[in-house]
Amino acid sequence: MRLLKEPLLHFLILGGLLFAAHDAFGPREDKAASTTAVRITAADADWLKQMWTRQWRRPPTDEELARLVADHLREEVLAREAKALELDIDDTVIRRRLAQKMAFLLDGTIQVAEPPEAELRALYERRPDLVRTPPLVSFTQVFFRREHGDDRVGATLAALSAAAAAPEDQGDGLLLGDSFVDQDEQALGNLFGLSFARSVLGFPLGRWSGPVESSYGLHLIKVTGVSPSEARPFAEVRERLVEEWRRERQEAAQVQLLQGLMEKYQVSVDPAVQPFLGSLADQVEVRP
Repeated sequence: MRLLKEPLLHFLILGGLLFAAHDAFGPREDKAASTTAVRITAADADWLKQMWTRQWRRPPTDEELARLVADHLREEVLAREAKALELDIDDTVIRRRLAQKMAFLLDGTIQVAEPPEAELRALYERRPDLVRTPPLVSFTQVFFRREHGDDRVGATLAALSAAAAAPEDQGDGLLLGDSFVDQDEQALGNLFGLSFARSVLGFPLGRWSGPVESSYGLHLIKVTGVSPSEARPFAEVRERLVEEWRRERQEAAQVQLLQGLMEKYQVSVDPAVQPFLGSLADQVEVRP
């Protein structure tokens, strides 16, 4: 997104708008000349050099710069001819790229905006999922391969619950280990599956529970420690709140822009299409 903050990009956008106005309202002979004239300037070469340096973190060699300029010239000439032949019309790829560029330009204006502190504080209160630590669980397990059946698992659970057996002497070996400390839902989900993680986080403290199934087999679980979710200090999560504030503003701005464009271009659809438009259905005209 740094490119969107470049003064050169703003200049190119403004220049493009001026060129479009001149192309639409200027004399016919000027219009014809402007569509055929291609000029590569020292500023173009310098811009290509800057783009290369930003990407590769070093300036291009003379040979690399020569290739960049040659490629740019070749691209410009081919693009002009493609537009002259109207190859850009009804092209899905080009249409998508242009739509993406519009979205990028809009997003860039939001990315440089600084959120008011009061709105960040309100977001801090409104979105606990952004600011709270996940609950953590520590546990010991006894693992069984599925082929050993429910009877053995049930008998072992009864023995462990009555303290009539040592857990290290029961079950089958598992390379992941028997004891886990301070695991959150995501970490457990990555190891054993989301269903397993949610079950373990719901088990009571200090008591053998289960069996619970994972992709490996069956597990008896004894939760040995629980750390509840806690709110992080505002200063600690401020940057994350800024990112979320900008994301929300981007979505709202895109919705507002799209609504305006829908009105501008007077979008209409067949009745059979309307059910597929979701939230956009109210913004189009239905024409049989």
